[in-house]
Amino acid sequence: MNNEIRSYESTLEIRAETDSRTIEGYPIVFNRASGDLGGFIEFVDPKALDNVDLSKVYLIYGHEINDVLARSDAGSLKLEVDKIGLKFSAELPNTTLANDVLENIRVGNIQGMSFGFTVSHDNWEWGTNGKPDVRTIDQIDQLFEITLTPIPAYPDTKVALSKRDLHEKEVSKSLQIRNALVLEILKYQANKGDKNG
Repeated sequence: MNNEIRSYESTLEIRAETDSRTIEGYPIVFNRASGDLGGFIEFVDPKALDNVDLSKVYLIYGHEINDVLARSDAGSLKLEVDKIGLKFSAELPNTTLANDVLENIRVGNIQGMSFGFTVSHDNWEWGTNGKPDVRTIDQIDQLFEITLTPIPAYPDTKVALSKRDLHEKEVSKSLQIRNALVLEILKYQANKGDKNG
């Protein structure tokens, strides 16, 4: 399975207290159409997160694995699946990065959420008469990270494009290598945590 990344415009909130370091939002929203992902659009089924282990998810900035803001196994990141999607609440640390992120959320510079994942089952409906193909993610296999991002985008991914176009479109090697590297780093860190725990 290949690691995929998706981004959405999202409403990020900081709790009302002036000195609050808690942020909340939805990195995954059910039954909401993505933007154009290169000739197809995508939806996440409301049952896509059923039985997904959320105990080792990271909140990071800009998909940079070294820019960790919170993590569920540390208790600083809370994740809850509801009727809307995956809701998160995070208590950010007093670090330079977190302080910058908080200020950028306050002034509206950061408005997007993204997530890194693998899929165990999806479904395709092929478009006709100029309509785009539609992919529905029925079941997420693993959720590795949720990300705060200033520029929500929909990067093409190898797994989606290969299913849709039967390898007619080629994803850049740098994106494939980056996604594989992020996946291996997250797996290594998860395994290291298991051995230390």
